[in-house]
Amino acid sequence: MLRSFSICHVLLSLEEVIDVVPTEKLAVRFHDTYGQALPNILVSLQMGISTVDSLVSGLGGCPYAKGASGNVATEDVVYMLNGLGVNTNIDLQKLMLAGDFICKHLGALIWFKGSGCPD
Repeated sequence: MLRSFSICHVLLSLEEVIDVVPTEKLAVRFHDTYGQALPNILVSLQMGISTVDSLVSGLGGCPYAKGASGNVATEDVVYMLNGLGVNTNIDLQKLMLAGDFICKHLGALIWFKGSGCPD
């Protein structure tokens, strides 16, 4: 599992892994440390990886680093993919409503970057 490294770290790491494991067998999951998750996902996609793990509203977190940003939000990933013209078959508005519902129920903060932003 790759954590939220810089793009350079992701490129170098994936190049080594791809030499041994076919891209169709790989998936990536990033914490959004320093806002690096989306750029790292984009680089991963450009390298041929098509499976990205994410969590609604970025729920979860890092048990090893108190106060660290959480996992990349599915809402942010879908928004980026839509902007790239990738058909995800995911209704972003419904996804955002689901994330809002879950966060309110859990009393959690909404972590995705588009929260509260108009379309």
